[in-house]
Amino acid sequence: MLTAQAIEDFKNFISQTISYAKVTISGTTQKMVIKRKERLKNGQVAVYIEITPQARKSVTVQRVQLYNNDNQLWADKTVSIPIETVQKGVLYRFTFDIKETEV
Repeated sequence: MLTAQAIEDFKNFISQTISYAKVTISGTTQKMVIKRKERLKNGQVAVYIEITPQARKSVTVQRVQLYNNDNQLWADKTVSIPIETVQKGVLYRFTFDIKETEV
């Protein structure tokens, strides 16, 4: 069984490895910075991306991806999040939890 320290090390690895995001908005993909990373009270690692498209029309966030320090895809999520005006944005959160189970 993994120790509590091993699980903690895996969570730290996630925080240190994720470098940036790519977001597809109405068919156009753009690189975005990670807004913040934090540990939630329940132990999960949370990664936040602030998505504020510079558009004068309604758009839809279609995909959110996380990349590691070596520019390799690390997490990928297809979404459908409408944004109606340029003044609005979305704070998107990925959460990761490491658990060991016996089978």
